[in-house]
Amino acid sequence: EQKAKLMQDLGVDTLIVVNFDSAFAHLSLSDFIKDYLCGFKCKHAVAGFDFRYGHNGEGNMETLKIEGKRFFEVTEMKKFEIDHEKVSSTKLRNLITEGRFADIPSYLGSYFESQGTIDSEDNHHVIVTLSEAFLTPPPGVYLIEIHTEGNVHEGIAHQIMDGSFQGSWHLHFNDSLHLKGKKIHIKWKSESIKKSKQMKDRRAKSIAKVQAF
Repeated sequence: EQKAKLMQDLGVDTLIVVNFDSAFAHLSLSDFIKDYLCGFKCKHAVAGFDFRYGHNGEGNMETLKIEGKRFFEVTEMKKFEIDHEKVSSTKLRNLITEGRFADIPSYLGSYFESQGTIDSEDNHHVIVTLSEAFLTPPPGVYLIEIHTEGNVHEGIAHQIMDGSFQGSWHLHFNDSLHLKGKKIHIKWKSESIKKSKQMKDRRAKSIAKVQAF
């Protein structure tokens, strides 16, 4: 849903989501082009330099250019690197699982965002369960941002493995937001602080920073 919204904002008219089932995975190279791309009346195909298609990934950008030239134009996106390292979904997943959120905008163009549902709310403190559709940050303390009703609220998030909300995240804001039961999008902005003493010190500083807003 988040990708679809981003594409809509970019002006995409039609988005087709393909079910990657066994039949699709076993398409031959020619069937992929004739039944799949031509079936969608493709006029111009754009894909990355390492794009693979067809059964066992036998097709690549070179075969696409050769086999598809009778039907459509092909543009190959060159490798994009930062500090001699390819920018890829693997790189982004690693940054997320390491809690290195401050580095992500350089690769993604924006901060990492996830979705969660508010389970409990008490004044400036809410407890949220993150959606399993998104990668989960490692335990730590983070500076976050949420958007509700056209307003931006900066706060902090930390995880406590308690009995009532196992694995839930605790969010602290300067304002009472009245979000219980609602779904929110969370923008993760800061690095992770994992060591217990550092977590306690960083949390106190982060709370002070949020309360200053």
